[in-house]
Amino acid sequence: MKNKISRKRAERIIYIVIIAGLVLFGIFKDSESAAALIRAVKEAFSILFETI
Repeated sequence: MKNKISRKRAERIIYIVIIAGLVLFGIFKDSESAAALIRAVKEAFSILFETI
């Protein structure tokens, strides 16, 4: 039997993966840039989550 992932769950998984990647980028490279990118991604996904 095949497990189906809902659209909402897939969006949340993608969001978590992007944020985790940016956190790692911030730890190992440039924390200020990572913080700005995390804020931008958070705002973009909050708009996406509100509209669904």
